[in-house]
Amino acid sequence: MANAIIRGMSSKSFKYKDVYIHSRSKSKIDIPIDSNIKLIECNTNIEVIKKSKYIFLAVRPDIYDDVLLEIKHAINNDKLIITMAAGYEIAQVKKIIGEHKVVRTMPNTPAIAGCGYTIVSFDDLITSSEKNDIIEILNTFSEAQEASEKIINAYSAISGSGPAYVFMLIEAMADAAVLLGIPREEAYKAVEYTVFGSSKLALDTGMHPGVLKDMVCSAGGTTIEGVRTLEEKGFRSSIIECVINTYKKNLQISNIR
Repeated sequence: MANAIIRGMSSKSFKYKDVYIHSRSKSKIDIPIDSNIKLIECNTNIEVIKKSKYIFLAVRPDIYDDVLLEIKHAINNDKLIITMAAGYEIAQVKKIIGEHKVVRTMPNTPAIAGCGYTIVSFDDLITSSEKNDIIEILNTFSEAQEASEKIINAYSAISGSGPAYVFMLIEAMADAAVLLGIPREEAYKAVEYTVFGSSKLALDTGMHPGVLKDMVCSAGGTTIEGVRTLEEKGFRSSIIECVINTYKKNLQISNIR
């Protein structure tokens, strides 16, 4: 996700030009030669905190506590801590670092392709100017949507986990295509473009998904037979249960922490 954020910022004009990073894994981050930012590697997390205003914690959720404990003494009221971990609430961050500015985000993996969807919740200390800056950063790699933190776990069950379910749909449709004689590579490409195009059609037109579905289903035709089969197999019910159970798991993770 760090790569997605940096690549997004490098491709857009933004008032903050210097980006400071520290990675213990020393993983390489590639940015275009004509990047709009200057990437500066730091030796420690503390160095990043001291030189930055907006601090993204792009680390594994299981080491959040350790990183926050490490950096808490370097945080002051001019710094904003931006989290991106499922089930990790703003109050839990403040319990470790004190009453400082915290932003909670939930991006998703399509951000790597520059077309993600990010939910963001702000604590009461964040100014309007700071909110605008954060939204502008998030919009470089995703569509950013502000939401109350009490509903962020529900969004996470859709946009955060949802790509996995879409990829399963792509894989299943491609498997069927291979069974019908279409070469594997061509099958994936056909399904991927179909999913992409269908999503874009829904976004661009704003039409109800049911109406768009009906446009494909001619009377007594092949598509309505496929729809009947999906309904018989409990397709929509399975998706609903999947999202609900994902949401419940998010709540469990929050309670454990």
